[in-house]
Amino acid sequence: MSVFRYSATIPRPRQEVAGWYASPGAVVRLSPDWSSKVLQEPTDGLEVGSVTRLLMGVPWADGALPAGLPLRGGVRWRAVHTEYAPGEGFTDVMDRGPLRSWRHRHAFTDAPGGGTEVSDRVEYELPGGLDRRFRLGARAFEGELERVFGFRTRNTRADLDFHARLRELRPEPMTVVIAGASGLVGTQLSALLRSGGHRVIALRRRSGPSRRLGEDAIAWDPARGVLDAELLRGTDVVVNLSGAGIAGPFTRKHRQEVLDSRLDATGTIVRAMSAVAGRGGPQTLVSASASGYYGHDAGEVDESAAPGEDFLAEVCRRWEAAAAEAETAGIRVATIRTGLVMSAGGGLLAAQLPLYLAGGGGPMGGGRMWQPWISLDDLVQIYAWTAASPGISGPVNAAAPGGVRQAEFARTLGRVLRRPAVIPTPAAAPAALLGRQGARELALSSARLVPGVLAAHGYTFRFTRLEEALRHTLGR
Repeated sequence: MSVFRYSATIPRPRQEVAGWYASPGAVVRLSPDWSSKVLQEPTDGLEVGSVTRLLMGVPWADGALPAGLPLRGGVRWRAVHTEYAPGEGFTDVMDRGPLRSWRHRHAFTDAPGGGTEVSDRVEYELPGGLDRRFRLGARAFEGELERVFGFRTRNTRADLDFHARLRELRPEPMTVVIAGASGLVGTQLSALLRSGGHRVIALRRRSGPSRRLGEDAIAWDPARGVLDAELLRGTDVVVNLSGAGIAGPFTRKHRQEVLDSRLDATGTIVRAMSAVAGRGGPQTLVSASASGYYGHDAGEVDESAAPGEDFLAEVCRRWEAAAAEAETAGIRVATIRTGLVMSAGGGLLAAQLPLYLAGGGGPMGGGRMWQPWISLDDLVQIYAWTAASPGISGPVNAAAPGGVRQAEFARTLGRVLRRPAVIPTPAAAPAALLGRQGARELALSSARLVPGVLAAHGYTFRFTRLEEALRHTLGR
């Protein structure tokens, strides 16, 4: 049996820190982007007998590796809580998973200089006794644990700080309806809100009538415009993240699906919200949009800039216009023009990791394009901040201040991964995958977004330097 220990001080009272660990959504916020996915949150919080299920592996591997390789599909981990002392600590053990054994004790104590000392003690055995027979195996495993617990500490501190700032904006908890709650952004937004004491109700696609699916889910069918407006009564905010993925060859069929999925979902939501406006329905709609609003060669733009003239700009313009229809019912509407999301769990970064890890990354099409990046953690905070801020309406640029050119992005990612990133990628390469139009509007597009609205309303970015954001999400 080997023992690993880790401790960190969180500058918050012990009851607040321990309470956050016990909150719904906390296990999602504590799970590293690069190595795990929560399949089932704790069935009964931290109580004895509560069960959590995880998928351990490389999140991007399924889309990048051939079938049959060990990383595809990941490894399932089932943890059971065996001890719980509220405000003091809890213990979980692995009863199914890849290790021979695992027992994890979390303890919360008052730190001598103030705040809370969070102490983790892990007793483990590797398969085949590798931790005892080969010390190198234990060192490698404990090095990974250092990365994991470092990520957990950073997110604990940041989330507790953010919740404190959000309570200053809106002291009372919100009830937030999310369309697209199971996607990359929706999963983390839901977890962030719930861990801060807010209630989340997910819209789930189902055929047939719109109805309750348990306490925190509602069935809807946006393709047929079906959403029971009465089920929105008693809620405060709707967040619309629904829409078909944009990546892929820009065929006529794909372009139509991209447009229709956004207009159908947004129109369905707006009609339902408008029907119960003033009768206990939600008074705020926060709807997704994208940096593509400004066109494929936009330069530096703030929220007042005109839309571009290409396909994605037209999609975003019509998408935002559909959301703005809710304003006629007195509903506050904000549209989040999102930059390129940095997360090892999905999106642009995850799609590029196999190439860069193989040493094949580098400047693309000359590398002069501006890439308006944003960390996943900042993006979900921006959605929550906008939902809670009554003064924010209209377009909101969601991109880190400054931006980077693509060549700088390539160099930075290569440095973080400790891989060369100097091989030029000609413009013809993305065109072979996306078609000429898709390459121009996605891979080779350029925009330097200025987040003016967020600055004016007091939002503080968690990550303003690309390297820091990459090291956090990649655990490097």
